[in-house]
Amino acid sequence: MTTEATRSKENFDWKWLIIGVVAGTALCLSLHLMISQTFHIPIIPTFMSLLGFVVMGIIIGYKSEGYTIKEPAIGGFVTLFLVGIILTFGFNYNFTMLEMFFASLVGLILGLVGGWVGEQIQVTPEELVKELEADKKGGLQWGWILAGTVIAFIFNAFFVIGGFALLKFGVSGIILSLGASFLFAGLLVGYFSPGITIIEAGIAGALSVVLNALFLYSFSLLMMEDSVYVVEGLAVGFVLSLVGGWIGEKLQSFMDNDSEREKE
Repeated sequence: MTTEATRSKENFDWKWLIIGVVAGTALCLSLHLMISQTFHIPIIPTFMSLLGFVVMGIIIGYKSEGYTIKEPAIGGFVTLFLVGIILTFGFNYNFTMLEMFFASLVGLILGLVGGWVGEQIQVTPEELVKELEADKKGGLQWGWILAGTVIAFIFNAFFVIGGFALLKFGVSGIILSLGASFLFAGLLVGYFSPGITIIEAGIAGALSVVLNALFLYSFSLLMMEDSVYVVEGLAVGFVLSLVGGWIGEKLQSFMDNDSEREKE
């Protein structure tokens, strides 16, 4: 890890905390208000707005210099508290202080997860060496499987729920947007990760289906008799993310070759 990265790991970067709070609050509120106009089940807009904190953390972790996961975590805590106050006084929502506190804890955890994924995408020299060694030994890069699972889960939600809220498409549109979410998630894993991570992208896609199923089962939005759709989703998620990972690897190779030609 570079000296600058080590210094950032030891010190707290207030700039990224402020950016996280401002951007997180705007993203969370806009997602909640936009999605609630289409989906009148409270859990759906709440779910989408919470994913906004993960996105905020990913952006901060990726764009910031050094190791910055504390900033998006604290930013998530502060932001969810602010969002609760704004919704209470500006939009007549009724939250108790206990609910706002526990919601802020959720924001902290989601910001932490997002920050970690962002740092995973922003590969440091030390991590690059470790991941390339693991790739040469034929082992799976579990960091990229976990990061890819989070990315695919977010893409699933934004492509399907967000896309439906904006475009009001039918069943065919839902299927196409879900498929596209797997492809793009796999592409990101294949493109940003060192070494060959096509299998990792496929596994991440399948695991995101498991996360979606757990979420839907938890809120009775999916019943046990619908489990056949989960099995089909596992196969589709794996294959499409695998294809996306392959495309990402090809794109990474093309960009690397293009950079080499420019240097020459």
